[in-house]
Amino acid sequence: MKKLACMFALAMGTVVAATANAAETLKLAHPYEPSTAHHKWAVWISSEIEKRTEGRYKIDVFPSGQLGNERDIEEALILGTVDIGTVGPGHMAQRYKPISIHLAAFLWRDLDHFLKYPTSNTYKELTSEYEKVSGSKIMSLTYYGQRHVTANEPLLTPADFKGVKMRVPPVPIYMVFPEAVDANATPINFSELYIALQQGVVVAQENPLPTIQGKKFYEVQSDIMLTGHMTDGYFTLVGGPTWNKLSESDQGIFQAVIKEGAAGASADIIQSEKDLVQWFRDKGIKVHEVDRAKFQAIVKPKILTDDWPWKPEQIQELLTLGQ
Repeated sequence: MKKLACMFALAMGTVVAATANAAETLKLAHPYEPSTAHHKWAVWISSEIEKRTEGRYKIDVFPSGQLGNERDIEEALILGTVDIGTVGPGHMAQRYKPISIHLAAFLWRDLDHFLKYPTSNTYKELTSEYEKVSGSKIMSLTYYGQRHVTANEPLLTPADFKGVKMRVPPVPIYMVFPEAVDANATPINFSELYIALQQGVVVAQENPLPTIQGKKFYEVQSDIMLTGHMTDGYFTLVGGPTWNKLSESDQGIFQAVIKEGAAGASADIIQSEKDLVQWFRDKGIKVHEVDRAKFQAIVKPKILTDDWPWKPEQIQELLTLGQ
């Protein structure tokens, strides 16, 4: 009897070891610093997927562009060298141009308007087409923030921007605002931006308030202008090679967890935006309210031309969404 019990225990130990060894390790890559809400919720996603799949999947999180910039991540998802990644639509537009539509300057009336975007037919059409082209699966849209301008002087009217050397991401949709106000739009990679501002290679830039804080741009810029000219959000994707090998049940778990993580990160960013105006003022940074209507009158017509890859009816649907 004792011998039989020992054999049973040994067999159970072998099963447990085999189960542990069967756990598959995946890679989640994103460009954000470990101090951000984006990383906090990426770690939560990793932990929660491991828990809900009962240890079948373990996910290692690589922040701060450790596995490359957003274009690199987008490509790696397709190749299967990264399993889950966060990518901005401007970078996804290198593969499917219309996916960048939600970055159109002054498209969104306010935050509630933007948060309705995933309910629109346009969102469903564009994400579906991107998935066909790339093979990757779009899980969620996370709010990244309203983009505002920083500089070392007040830039309070469109005329103030004339000739100002202003950094923009190296993506065409981001050029609309600075070009409309006659700034000197200068593409610089995000990782090089702090030094470029410090050395005067550019004298202004634009990003959401949490990014201005997280990347410490306020150390090398004295003024923040609350232009709110773009409302930004990024997608979380699962690469096709990874998605296609998941069981239907595990696909459901991944999708549910990542959507919950996106909602959590979005809520944190929304709260952060509410708190940061005073935080910057307490640091001695001048935070300026501007007459957004003056900027809107010059910039918004640029997104209504026929020069963009999306259909006119798609931009019109989004402009009137929720009205």
